[in-house]
Amino acid sequence: MPEAEYRSDPALSTSELKYMAVSPLEFHAYRTKQIAFERSESMRLGTLFHLYALQRDEWDKQVITCPDEFTNRRLKASREWWSKAQEDGKEVVKDVELQAIQRMFAIYTGMPGVRDSLLRNPRTEVSVFAKGMVKNIDVKCRVDLLDGDTVIDIKTTAKGMGDRDSFRRSLRQRKYHWQQYNYTRILKEAGIEVKQWIWAVIETSPPYNHGVYITTGEDLKNAEAEVANAYRNLASCLRLGAWPSYTPTQPELLSKVDF
Repeated sequence: MPEAEYRSDPALSTSELKYMAVSPLEFHAYRTKQIAFERSESMRLGTLFHLYALQRDEWDKQVITCPDEFTNRRLKASREWWSKAQEDGKEVVKDVELQAIQRMFAIYTGMPGVRDSLLRNPRTEVSVFAKGMVKNIDVKCRVDLLDGDTVIDIKTTAKGMGDRDSFRRSLRQRKYHWQQYNYTRILKEAGIEVKQWIWAVIETSPPYNHGVYITTGEDLKNAEAEVANAYRNLASCLRLGAWPSYTPTQPELLSKVDF
């Protein structure tokens, strides 16, 4: 399924569900597009890498590399080249960016677990839907790489953030463990029993340090409780038609904080 078609489906994604952990008001604001999604330069490179690694045919359709002679956009010839590329709806990458992506891809294809999966010609960017999975809420997910009963999820990260301890902190802070838990449930609804989930983590700056990790049982147990609570709160908000912020009913007592 094309990504645009997947994103246009109103089923709930895990990325949206995560906002319930902030507040129902935050969730509703993102869900109804009251808050515009802003893509940082690091996120842009990560998105481009995903496209290159998982959908090379789409890369060829959507992306164009800017020749060196057209990088200076103050020159008339350069402005004309960029204008034509934008008219064609192309994402423009500079040659230095392409070289970085290609270097990252070479590393990615040699990662433990990834290398063997790629030899088996796995499915990539797999869209999965589960109607009414939890409290009559339709949900969806889009899996990076599905190799039988194994999921490989690519995470690009800033320099120095790909080691085990840093990634585990990111897993909790960014709720990647919610992603694994929820995706696994959705896939099960579709008849796919996930027996192994691998995080393929690669930094976006030279020398492109990288790691391959597996989530602990403790993190998944926490995810189970946290996701269940998010769905429960979401169902209540939908039933009441109310989207409260941090303190919905009465003032809360602030605990003493020692500075």
